[in-house]
Amino acid sequence: MEPTLRINAPAVVGEIIDGEAVIIDLASGHYFSTQGSGAEIWSGVEAGLGRSGIAGTLAGRYECDRTELEHAVDAFVAELLERRLIVEDARHEGTAPAPVRPSLPNGHARTVFVAPVLNAYSDMEDLLMLDPIHDVDEAGWPKPKEPEASAL
Repeated sequence: MEPTLRINAPAVVGEIIDGEAVIIDLASGHYFSTQGSGAEIWSGVEAGLGRSGIAGTLAGRYECDRTELEHAVDAFVAELLERRLIVEDARHEGTAPAPVRPSLPNGHARTVFVAPVLNAYSDMEDLLMLDPIHDVDEAGWPKPKEPEASAL
C-alpha cells in the first residue's frame, strides 16, 4: 500500500482561493501558486489522500488518458516532495480515504486535463523572514525565544 500525503506543517501553509492554491514555505520565505489540476492535487493532499487517490479523483473530473494523468500527478507530487512542501505519511499507509469522484453539474462534460504547474516565487523572501513567527521556541507562537545567556 502507498503512504498518504500531508502538508509539511507547521513549516508550510497553504490555502485555495478562487481555484488557485497559494502555498507558503515559512522556513525559506518562498511562496508558490498553482491552478487547475495543481490546486486539485493540493486539495487531495489536504484531504490526506495518497497518489492513487488523487489520480482517481482527477480521473473523475478530467478527460484524458489515465496513464498520462497518473504520470502528471506523480511528477507534480515529486516536485512538492522535493521542495519539502509535503511529506509522505507512512503512519497512515494503506488507510488513505477512497478517491472522491467530484460530481459534475447536470449536462456538463468532463474537461480536458492540463498537467499541473507549480509556480515558485522568492521575491518576498526577505519580507516573510522578518515575520516574528520565526523567533519562537519549540512551544510555538506566540511564545518568543528566550534570549541567550551570552546576549545578556
